[in-house]
Amino acid sequence: MKRARRWGPAALAALPLSVLALAGCAAEVEADDSPLGGGPLDGSMAEAQAAAPDPRGQQLSHEEMQQALEDSLGRATITDTDDWWPTLRDLNRELQRLRVEPTDCKTYVTASALPVPPGALGVLAEMDESRTVVYTFTDAESAQEYVESEREGVEGCHEHTVTRDLGTEEVEAETTVTELRLRTGAEEGLAVRTVMEAPETVQRELTVLLRHGAHAVLASEPEDSEADQEEALVELEARAAAVLSAVVEEEILAPEPEPEPEPEPDDEDEDEGGDQDPDEDASESD
Repeated sequence: MKRARRWGPAALAALPLSVLALAGCAAEVEADDSPLGGGPLDGSMAEAQAAAPDPRGQQLSHEEMQQALEDSLGRATITDTDDWWPTLRDLNRELQRLRVEPTDCKTYVTASALPVPPGALGVLAEMDESRTVVYTFTDAESAQEYVESEREGVEGCHEHTVTRDLGTEEVEAETTVTELRLRTGAEEGLAVRTVMEAPETVQRELTVLLRHGAHAVLASEPEDSEADQEEALVELEARAAAVLSAVVEEEILAPEPEPEPEPEPDDEDEDEGGDQDPDEDASESD
């Protein structure tokens, strides 16, 4: 896999679609614009550390996560927590300049812009416009809290607006996030459709987040308006599940869809058959 260059101080990593578009108005952006990210709704953005920590508890190393991505996806551009860490303080400053409505959603939107959830390590693989990232946590409870915070954010901030003040003008983006139905063999799963509308641009993206034990995989790609959404989600889930299977060394397969119920007989047809004249039956038998 090809390794990406280290981001400069002004680069913004792992931004939601709306935040990416607005922050990009004032700085050169080289980032993953996944609509999901991490961080509880009540988390603090000011807790950035000076250096990425070593793996703890059940966390995997960057090398182990990269190997899982290589085995599942093949060639891609790779970055990890060591690459993201030096940008966190600058990223935090940029994010605090944003105005979010409803105001209750600002913490979710800004926390989601962090390259990794608090306390996690991560490795990101980028191929064209698709992205797959592995997050590893110290224990299963921390990973579960991350997924639950994402679901809570999607439910509570279904529609939100992000505004960036550039001094001479303001740029605004409206974002809608919708949870979609997902079949998965992982312990937890979340599928989201994101639509971001900003000046002269509309972006649509599908994202699948799976968790198994202390590890999670997030896969996202632009939505194809001509493709069947359900089929696209099945393929995206399969990609995330393949990586997660390599991470946890256990095959994760989505359950087969439930068969369609048999159609019930038409009551009118039954009544017509039961009300036939007995004389007609006799004449037919003759």
